[in-house]
Amino acid sequence: MPDTVDFDLPERVSVTGENTLLPFLRQNPDVPLDISALRLRRFDTPLVQLLLAAAADRRARGLRLRVTRLSTDQAAELAALGVTPDLLETEVQE
Repeated sequence: MPDTVDFDLPERVSVTGENTLLPFLRQNPDVPLDISALRLRRFDTPLVQLLLAAAADRRARGLRLRVTRLSTDQAAELAALGVTPDLLETEVQE
C-alpha cells in the first residue's frame, strides 16, 4: 500500500470558495490520506459532506481517508451530525 499523505485543514474551509482541500484531494486520488483537524475551528455541513464523499470513494477503492487530531468537542460535533466510524474514520487527539 502506498504511503499515507498528510493534509492540515486550515482554521476555516469553504468548499464552495477557494480552498486548498479540493486541489489536495484531486492531486492525491490513489493514496491513503490523513487529514488533520488540529487547527480547524468547526465542521460545517458542506465540509462534512465533502469528507464523507471523499472517504466513501476511497473506501470503495480500498484506500483510507482518516480525519486525525480531532478534539473531543470536534468528535462530538461529528457524532451529532450523524457521522459514524463506518462513514468516516477519525482519531481523537489525547
